[in-house]
Parts: sequence; C-alpha cells; structure tokens
Amino acid sequence: MASSDESSAPGGLLAPELLDDILRAALARGAEFADVYAEQAYYAGVVSDDRKITSATRKEGGVGIRVVKNGHTYYALAASADPAELVGLARQVADAAEAERERDVAVRIRPAESPLGGQFTRDSAQVGMDEKLAIVRAGEELAWSGDDRVRQASVRFADHVRHVQIASSYTRTVVEQTLGLSEYHAVVYAGSAGRLQMGTAGRAMYGGPECFTGDDSFEALTKRARENAFFQLDAEDAPRGMMPVVFSRGANGVLFHEACGHGMEADLIERGSAFAGQLGKPVASDLVTLLDDGTIPHAPGSFGVDDEGVPAQKTVLVDRGVLVNHMHSLVTAMRASAAPTGNGRRENYRYPPIPRMRNTYIAAGESAPEAIIAATDRGLYAQESGWGGQVDIVTGQFTTGVQVAWLIEHGRLVRPVRGATISGVGIDVLKGIDMVGRDLEVTKMSGRCGKGQAVPVGVGMPTVRVRSVLVGGKGDAWKGDRT
Repeated sequence: MASSDESSAPGGLLAPELLDDILRAALARGAEFADVYAEQAYYAGVVSDDRKITSATRKEGGVGIRVVKNGHTYYALAASADPAELVGLARQVADAAEAERERDVAVRIRPAESPLGGQFTRDSAQVGMDEKLAIVRAGEELAWSGDDRVRQASVRFADHVRHVQIASSYTRTVVEQTLGLSEYHAVVYAGSAGRLQMGTAGRAMYGGPECFTGDDSFEALTKRARENAFFQLDAEDAPRGMMPVVFSRGANGVLFHEACGHGMEADLIERGSAFAGQLGKPVASDLVTLLDDGTIPHAPGSFGVDDEGVPAQKTVLVDRGVLVNHMHSLVTAMRASAAPTGNGRRENYRYPPIPRMRNTYIAAGESAPEAIIAATDRGLYAQESGWGGQVDIVTGQFTTGVQVAWLIEHGRLVRPVRGATISGVGIDVLKGIDMVGRDLEVTKMSGRCGKGQAVPVGVGMPTVRVRSVLVGGKGDAWKGDRT
C-alpha cells in the first residue's frame, strides 16, 4: 500500500485526519454506519515436498471502505493510500447507498494496545528465512527417517503477519492490531502391500516457533503424521451403519464446527439454517454447553478486536442444551436487533466482514474419559479427526472424516479401523450426546475455514459419546449390539 507523510500514521497505516475525512465522505449521504479497514500483510513460508525445498514471500496491502444502509452493505477497495483517491472512493460508496440526509461524525483515537494482551514472546515477522528453512529441513528428515514404508512427505512452516487498522463510525474509534500467525503442517504418505495411506498433523498459533512445544512441537507433529499414516496401513476397513461413537478430545471438535457451528452464524441463520427460529429452544442434550471464544491465548481464532473493531469476547451459543445466541457481525446484529458478538471477520481488506466462528468448543462435563469408553459395549472410537468436512447449512446435514479410529467391544479398544466418515444432521448429533468428559482441550488447528473467504479457526471438545450416528466405511455393515 503506497503511503506518504501526509496520509500515513506511524507504521505505514492511515493518519487519523485522513480516516476522519474518509468517514465523513462515506456518511455524507446518510447511512447507519461506515468503516475503513486498512491492512498491510506479509507472508513468508518454506515447503519441503518430496525432498524438494521451495520458499515464497508475499507483501500486500490496501484499504476497504464499507457503508451500511438499511441493513445492506456497500463495499469498495483500493490498493492506494492516496488521500484524494480514498475520499473519492468513499463518496462513490455513499452514492451507491442512495441516501440523502447529512450526517457528521468524528473519530476518537483509542491508544493501541499490545496485540492479544501481549501474549507474544516474539513477533513471527522476526523469524528469518534461514530459521524457517532449518525447521522444515528437520521436519523433512524426521518424516522420511527410519521406515521404508514412507513414500512421500510434505512439511511446511509459514507465518502471515497482518498489521490492521479499523476506523468505525459505529464504535467512534480507531483501533490497530498486529496479528502474527505461524503455521506448521506435515503430510506423510505410507505404502505397503499395494496400499497407500495419508497421515496429517499440524498446528497454527499466534506467536513464533517457541510456541510450538510439547504435543504441539514440530517433532511431535511430524511423528504424529507418520504414525497416522502407518496406523491406517495396518488397520482394517471401518464398518458402516448407525452405531455409538466416542470422540476423543481436542481436534475432533471439527465435527461440531461443521455439524452446527456454521448453522449458528447469523447470516446463515437469515438464509434458513437448521438453527433458524430455535433461540430459546433445546437443540442439544442438556449435557452440552457450546461456546465460541475469541480470547484464548495464541489460538488461531483469537484477536484483540474483530475485523469491525468490536472487542473479542467469549460467547455462549448453547447453554445446557438450549440455543441462547447466534454469532453476529455488526450488520446481522443490527438486522436482528441483537448485540454484536465480535464475530465479524474477513480474510483481508478485499472482503467485507461477515459472521465467522473463532475458537468453537464444547465445555467440559463430569465423566472420566476412560469411563466413557468402558460404558460403551460396542461402537467406534474416533481418536484423530480427518481433514476438514462439509455441511449443508439449510438441512444441517454434514460429513467429516476420521483418520485414526478403533472398534470398541465390551468397553475396550480392540481393533484399528481406517476410512471412517461421520455423517448426520447437526441437531440430531447434538441431541444424541449422552456422555461428556471432563478433559476439555482446545486445539490450535492449522489450515483455514472456508466460507467464500478463508480465516483461521480453533476447535475443541472433551471426550464425548453420541449414542447413535451414521458411520461410513468400506467394511461390513454394522449389525448392532450383540446380545
């Protein structure tokens, strides 16, 4: 994004006086509110794919101007910081809103705070390419080492640093934050006896390499990707049919991200999702409390303020089985006469904000995780989630994969199975939860959640059991409980 001494504040973003001029022009023909979103972003990554190292860097920036009138959004963007161009663009957006009455506004500067409460020990932008290369080479060697069943491996480490400035007539403030997301991901393909299986593992978090520790260390993630691939080579095909399923804690929360999270985003509620018209009604077992939280340290769905300048917060969506909230942006909150929840997010300055999940998870219950398995006579244990999923937001029908699973017999894990998929209707699955563990874990997922634009998210859950859900697999049809 181009800048000049007259148009830019320290850090290369826009000066307060220019932001005030842009907002005045945007509101000149009448609107509920307007905002300006300025961004400078830097990406740098290293990838080893089949022992071939490549690197990439990217720098981009620009300004998005939004006017909201009668609940409708009018949006324009520019890659320049030229004051005349930006003020002229704001006038064009105002004209598009087809309003006539005058409105004046002044912005008040809110002092910038350390991003996410100062949780960073090192900004990821300070991680040089040599350090990234060393991380990837170590992962590459570990992925290939010691087992001739490895057929292919890919290891990636990247960081994406966004300097963001949001000026809003709604909040009457200008806020700035820097978000430095680091991501590590390993994929291993293992082959034996004519079969080829893929194992994956990865994490993304705000902070530098020093945040990748313990079970989330680079070494642990690479080993997990290998083990997941080897596990599937040695497993039998998963059975198919309706059966009890016990889900392990942590990353399996992607199931509920797909099954019900999207359906609780307010713009999809407006389009008739399965959760429309359900506020105040039971949508889950009374053992289930579901939250969406933008305040968890280092988690990929966290931030100081959302992309509309609304402070991050923790939102209870389902309270002991009852739907009590939707996830709102400013626009959907205005249309619903509801309070914004800090869920207005965008991929970058090219997109207007829409309601998106942050870190979505089921709260801890009271059961010991081992007791949940022991209480299941026959069923499936989903230990490690697969990669992504999909949902029909109108019907609530979803599908997601599992890469590591076991058959349960007489309360014990007895045989590994591969290729399991989980399908169902979100509300039905929520209502079918009959045991919830006390071992909550929120996972800092790698990758992105797509919804027309892609954003990082976190997921989580304790161990839970669903009394009956549809499992897909290439194995025999499920014959039900044995007598």
